[in-house]
Amino acid sequence: MQPLASGEIVRFELAKDLSVADRIIQEWITYAKLNRAIVSIYLDFLFILLYTSGLAVTCVFLGRLTGHEILMRAGKFFTYLLIIAGICDVIENIAMLKSLQGTATRWSVLLAYDMATTKFSIVILSILFIAICLVFRLLRRFGA
Repeated sequence: MQPLASGEIVRFELAKDLSVADRIIQEWITYAKLNRAIVSIYLDFLFILLYTSGLAVTCVFLGRLTGHEILMRAGKFFTYLLIIAGICDVIENIAMLKSLQGTATRWSVLLAYDMATTKFSIVILSILFIAICLVFRLLRRFGA
């Protein structure tokens, strides 16, 4: 009984192809990890609320902190994008659970992939926005 590595769920999220997803599921069954994967996905529903709200608050706060009108508006805009990321994550989790608790289909695997890539793209953009706000704030603070 090996523990579930953090990258294993991400590997399943990004499987994209039914044969890859089936191989991962069979591997999890072989190593008695399937139930841990299902529990991890259920726990992710709580994590969705935490990361989306945390990133949204950070985007708004740092956007305001810069004092720049465009960055303040963008911070608010990222709040809406992060809501979309959370919705994508919920849909992704439902698609993965469908695959893990029944028979994986090409549609459920592809849906999980599409939702995961959308979610990850929005999260990465949000983190880049946060970094830009921090750099802008530092440059403004030190008179550059």
